[in-house]
Amino acid sequence: MPLTRTPHWATREFHQFLVARAREPFAWGKNDCCLFVADAIQSFTGVDLADDFRGKYSDEASAFALIKSVTGGSTVADAALHCAKTHGLHEWEHPLQAQRGDLVIVQNAGQIISGIVHLNGRTVAVVGPAGLKLIPIGNIARSWHV
Repeated sequence: MPLTRTPHWATREFHQFLVARAREPFAWGKNDCCLFVADAIQSFTGVDLADDFRGKYSDEASAFALIKSVTGGSTVADAALHCAKTHGLHEWEHPLQAQRGDLVIVQNAGQIISGIVHLNGRTVAVVGPAGLKLIPIGNIARSWHV
């Protein structure tokens, strides 16, 4: 069943989420790249994409062990694909078709991480050491419509 965004998702829930989390630093199992995106999507759909992962890891090693046990894969992209498929998200044929609020996988400083297309539609919001970080939309490798 496809996810349904709230009527004013962009101007209310998603915007408020981004403001609230702007300065919250990266923390495994609390505010990492996967949970940040899942929390954002949950803010405007009410659905937790990370329900298979939430509360089940607390550091990098346990996160990747969980990805392996749940998906059989070894990357954040494998976790994102699992969450997208589980919740019926359509993968964009061309990743740069991603729109505001869509789940994406990006290359950032040599790492594969998950993010969400920012409200401005030109950048991807990810969580970094000091909180919200915006990276160029051109870094998207895969994307799913929410």
